[in-house]
Amino acid sequence: MATGEPAPPARRFLHVCYCCDDTGPVTSFFTEALAMRNTMSTPPERSSGAILGLPGEVEGSAAFVYDGRGPRVSPAIEVQSWLDPKLVGEPVQDPSGVGVHALGFGVADVDAAVAALTERGCRMVGHGEWLAHKRWATVRDANGVTLDIVGDDAVPSGETRMRHLRITCTDLSVSVPWYEGVGFEVLGQERVTDATVVGLDGPVDAVAARLRLPDEPFEVLLIEWKDPKSHGRHYAEPNHAGIFRAAVGVDDTRAAYEAMSGAGWTFDRAPMLVELKGTPVPDMWICFISDPDGVPFEFVERPRSAFVKS
Repeated sequence: MATGEPAPPARRFLHVCYCCDDTGPVTSFFTEALAMRNTMSTPPERSSGAILGLPGEVEGSAAFVYDGRGPRVSPAIEVQSWLDPKLVGEPVQDPSGVGVHALGFGVADVDAAVAALTERGCRMVGHGEWLAHKRWATVRDANGVTLDIVGDDAVPSGETRMRHLRITCTDLSVSVPWYEGVGFEVLGQERVTDATVVGLDGPVDAVAARLRLPDEPFEVLLIEWKDPKSHGRHYAEPNHAGIFRAAVGVDDTRAAYEAMSGAGWTFDRAPMLVELKGTPVPDMWICFISDPDGVPFEFVERPRSAFVKS
């Protein structure tokens, strides 16, 4: 944890990484079932695994899928396939298991969205009114990854909006200051006493906190489960199936690393210059830092000029 107070560096989400063994079916699923757009794909290739803390070279491919607002406004789902090393593990499905649990989407019509998802192999977990009395449905896709579908009257009919990353934490009193130090603002907290919507039967006791970065509305939804109690830790392997990490944009990766390290923050690895072959995105400095429960966040050097105001 930090002992000082450097300026919080993060401004917006860039992407959330969905790890799988084949980008094709996952990309098609998001474009067909949730009206998203595949705007950039890279073929399978070998590259250094150092940025992810892996020795030697790794092999895989990636596709970047955005909602209808497009890549200069919407965060992306980075659909990443793992060929070498191969994909391991299963996505977390117990809502009280610590770590990234679900990727959330806003839609105009929850029932229509769920129908489209179930037609493409998703399984219903629960539905009803949940946080802030929002219309809510939770489903699992064919790979076992959990998706939250939330009603939002501001979303145009037939479209989808990237909405939130749902994370189970061990202790909100520890996690919230960490996220604030990165750049998040707390929008509010809510007590949870019923969680059948996300797959927990019977009475529960939990607290959910909504946080967001300053430049766009995608949120982190942090939940501390008290009964049943939050347990475990986010998986450590970057090739683990499911939602593994998230990237946020910063003005200067190396400056953020130096300022935060000097104030007592611990990073997973020092900044590295990454060449993005075959894409229109310029090479950039990247480093990784993990939250108190091991959820990795990627600091990516992306100037505000690369985005339109959302």
